[in-house]
Amino acid sequence: MRDELKVLLYGAGDMAGKHAEAYSRLSSTRLVAVANRSPERAEKLCSDFAIPRRYTDFTEALEKERPDIVSLCVPTAFHPESARTAFAAGAHVLTEKPIALTAEKGMEMIEAARKADRKLSVIFNRRFNTVWKELKSRIDSIGTPVVYNTQEIRSIRPKRAMHTRSLNGGPVIDCCVHDFDMLLHTLGHAKTVFATGSVFGSNKPFLAGIEDPAVDTAHINVELEKGHRAYLLYGWGFPEGPGYWQYRDFMGPNGIVRLMGEFGSEVQHYREDGKLEVVYDLEENGHAELVRLFVEAVLYDGEVPVKPEDAVGALKISTAALRSVNSGEKEEVQ
Repeated sequence: MRDELKVLLYGAGDMAGKHAEAYSRLSSTRLVAVANRSPERAEKLCSDFAIPRRYTDFTEALEKERPDIVSLCVPTAFHPESARTAFAAGAHVLTEKPIALTAEKGMEMIEAARKADRKLSVIFNRRFNTVWKELKSRIDSIGTPVVYNTQEIRSIRPKRAMHTRSLNGGPVIDCCVHDFDMLLHTLGHAKTVFATGSVFGSNKPFLAGIEDPAVDTAHINVELEKGHRAYLLYGWGFPEGPGYWQYRDFMGPNGIVRLMGEFGSEVQHYREDGKLEVVYDLEENGHAELVRLFVEAVLYDGEVPVKPEDAVGALKISTAALRSVNSGEKEEVQ
């Protein structure tokens, strides 16, 4: 493998911009092209990061550019086929989360990577944010078992695909996997899930005409091993505008660690001695760190920063939650 890796971005939305920014910091990578159905969005991304070429056809981009790495920043439904196409062209793949809409499709991607002898990893950037490192340094001090409690409330999302079951799956698939990945990463295996859900966005004009609206507001209860529990309230169906707030609490018998700020830029630690300790202005730098580690894994044939099997594990909790919404029963995480 060359010391300088050629990178093709597939997709030109906000996440593609984060990928482009991360790659542009590295001397070992060169952004060679963007493939995106909308030429206008691709043109802007190319302009912002001095990327020389753009394509509207992904296959053509692969054939002409022969990239070493493909970053997938397209709707989740397109991840499996896009990854297989990239592997067939000889590229390694770094994909946005979630890995796929179902665990079966995610496993197909893993098998395709294995057969092609290519690397596959998934952007679970929150693992690599400074705030999560601060959390992990403190979580043992709050004792066990741990109760995780989060609330994330947003206006309807700016892209209709995010509200569509068949494209992105709504927040239970598209966003809760972040929390589930961190729960698995910090607390261990999830056993059962009970969830209720609604489509609050169904009466919003922006979403009119979507034939398969995803559950956009859900309350999810997760039982984990060793007595740990999690309670998540997610809502994406509220009126258009700037509405957005969130918090994440890890509560134990000896204290609480709360993550605050738009992307978790502040840690509030309610300690066993009754004192409150606050760490401010933590950097949201997970994309940059994860991309750097993935590039190193490709260059030196090392371990990828997020194993795709971990991404499938988080997705299984999301799909169990949706099964529970539909069945009205507690569902096992399989």
